[in-house]
Amino acid sequence: MGRSLCFAALVSVLLTSILAAQTPAKPVRLGMLCPVRCAGPGYTAFEDELRKLGWVEGHNLTIERRALEGRYERASELAAEIVRSRPNLIVGPSAPIARALKDATSEIPIAFSFVANPVQIGLVQSLAHPGRNVTGVASITPGAFLAKQFEILRELLPQAQRVAVLVNPANDDHRLALAREVPMAAQFGLRVDVIEVRAPNDVPAAVESARRLRAEGLLVLGDAILNTPPNRVPNLLARTPLPALYANRDPVLAGGLIAYTPDMLAIARRHAQYVDRILRGASPADMPVEQPSRYNLIVNIKTARALGLTVPPSLLSQADEVIE
Repeated sequence: MGRSLCFAALVSVLLTSILAAQTPAKPVRLGMLCPVRCAGPGYTAFEDELRKLGWVEGHNLTIERRALEGRYERASELAAEIVRSRPNLIVGPSAPIARALKDATSEIPIAFSFVANPVQIGLVQSLAHPGRNVTGVASITPGAFLAKQFEILRELLPQAQRVAVLVNPANDDHRLALAREVPMAAQFGLRVDVIEVRAPNDVPAAVESARRLRAEGLLVLGDAILNTPPNRVPNLLARTPLPALYANRDPVLAGGLIAYTPDMLAIARRHAQYVDRILRGASPADMPVEQPSRYNLIVNIKTARALGLTVPPSLLSQADEVIE
């Protein structure tokens, strides 16, 4: 009996030591800078994954949130504010925010997500070897994603000649897309009208501009300003027979027509896994940037019917999700 008690006591001590080693003595502080608001399905998936990995807000984790509310001109100001609070790590979803955070600190680790061109915009030295205090999860593979969207538009609208593209000029990824990828539309016989959206309140006027330009299709690039709330553009388009292709699933769930998109929730969860590894001692400089390996095609048949549009069987056969 004595030996059993001694063994049990030893196991108890060892378990206590292991747990103590795995749990910080005081809560870890995470800084979060968000494009519009720090809420939505992606943020929920990110925080759920952190909890699964053992980081519980209010227990061993404190999250200091700052939101731009769509005002990207405040990115540098709020990034500097977060850096002054000296968190253990900062997360930055979107290219403009990641750039602002990188410019604000070369010491505090930064984990980004939803950035298309991290090398080209200067966030990291290379995907395989970031080389600095910044790493994360990319949202697309540059060069192929937008071309595929134009291909889908052409297949969906075989007679169309003119499409409008909604872009945020403050988004580094959008600027690169305009210079390098939007010209690909000509390969599909499409003329592109670029419509800039600098703030959430500009979205209604942008949709009206597309209508006035007699666009036959609309491409909504990925940006929180354009997709928050997710029903904003679909609701505006409900007043006009203008088919739209989105780079995010949520607007299609909210009544949009079609989306070609990476799995945003999977990216958010993977983002949390990067955060976990860095908080446990990994160096961002040695953590390769990941890119999505596949994309999803989502089609809202109900919206297609409302538009009087027949989705070609060839597109439906490619769809990962069909909403009736």
